[in-house]
Amino acid sequence: MPLPFTPFEEYMFLDDSPSYPMDSFRLLHFTGSLDIRLLADSIADVIQRQPMLRSIVKKAGRFRFVWDESEVPPSAYYSEEVSAAGYPSVESINLFKEPGFKVYATDNETGFSILLQFHHSVSDGIGEMEIVGDILTEYANKYQEKTLNPKPFKRREVNPALLPLRGKSGLTLYKYFRYYFDTAITTRQLLLKQPAPLVPDVSGENNSAEQVPPLKDTPKFPAVIAAELTPKETKYFFRQAKDQKITVNDLLVHNLFLTLFDWRRQNISDKGNPLLRISVPMNLRTEKHQGIPASNTVTMVFLDRRPRSGLNKEKLLRSVHREMEWIKRTEQKHVLLFGLRLCRMFPGGIAWAVKRKRCRATAVLSNLGRIFKDVPLPRNEEGKIKAGAAILESIDASPPIRHGTQISFSALTYADRLRLILRYDAKMMTAQQADDLLKMFIQKIKAA
Repeated sequence: MPLPFTPFEEYMFLDDSPSYPMDSFRLLHFTGSLDIRLLADSIADVIQRQPMLRSIVKKAGRFRFVWDESEVPPSAYYSEEVSAAGYPSVESINLFKEPGFKVYATDNETGFSILLQFHHSVSDGIGEMEIVGDILTEYANKYQEKTLNPKPFKRREVNPALLPLRGKSGLTLYKYFRYYFDTAITTRQLLLKQPAPLVPDVSGENNSAEQVPPLKDTPKFPAVIAAELTPKETKYFFRQAKDQKITVNDLLVHNLFLTLFDWRRQNISDKGNPLLRISVPMNLRTEKHQGIPASNTVTMVFLDRRPRSGLNKEKLLRSVHREMEWIKRTEQKHVLLFGLRLCRMFPGGIAWAVKRKRCRATAVLSNLGRIFKDVPLPRNEEGKIKAGAAILESIDASPPIRHGTQISFSALTYADRLRLILRYDAKMMTAQQADDLLKMFIQKIKAA
């Protein structure tokens, strides 16, 4: 039975474009021996338990769309040519013709890599990471069968009947208006305040003081780079957050603001004090969502600061912490979803909103936390997952970038190492500028 779009899914779907595909990636790098046939069978079995990964989009009216389960299998590719970061060239996803999930396999000198490409209207970051864990578990079980080891690892239970809950986060008019003055602040922020992109846009749509033309030679690979802290550095960073009685997310947001301020000062002749905005995804899963398949059960909140606020780092940190606590206490996570519902009440309302090509956030910061905590597979001495004869050495996660939102950072902790992944707009930034940005962020985190 076709599944109607939620307002958030419609937003993700309609904001897709050839220049800025609404896709996200998971790049897995393995060492050891990996049986490709077993891996392909494992992915196929996981897809069978995940309706959103095998659905295509159909129109259900002029301004309405639904998910419809399809017999079209997800595309799979093998690529010999990859970027310096290990990413193959990717194809955009047409949800009218194919499911929102693709797989790419590559060889390299140090091992074997698998790239999973998701259309972001299919699942959020947490759902995508759960898919990765399911694939690893399924592969390990098939390897056990192949080697005549009868003891299987427990699969994560999923219940497709819960999918109608993916658009239900407990949002009500009462909750929206319970904190009327607080929600009015956030609503005003989103409607009236215009953030600046990291690199001023040549189109002039962002009202930037300086216009920078797009770069002509852009790579065909996803523009993604990554770096990570050692276990010792990671432990120190987490302890700094605990000692200051703030969250790791607070500390990440604070250091990203400082990084944006300093990078712009060094790379952009910025004569003003532009408003910079960080978009932070927030998980909406509750106990009632336990077992829900991969889907979008997420919202976004936004924090605004101007470079002048970075002059007093301690004051900036405390203000970020207070705002994040205020967002949680007054349930500001509902404001974006309420706005999307309101837009949807008017025919074509969300389509009209996304066609207004303007900068909605300077950067995205998605913190996935400690990943694979519930994946029941053995670890090696470094804490890395062993799936059969293969070891998962690292994993990258990269959310989409949009028009005006030229960078997205993802943070995750795997094997006691905090890893930071930067996806950037290669039309607006050089590889060297992106590398400098990531290094600057890493340096500030180490010095936190």
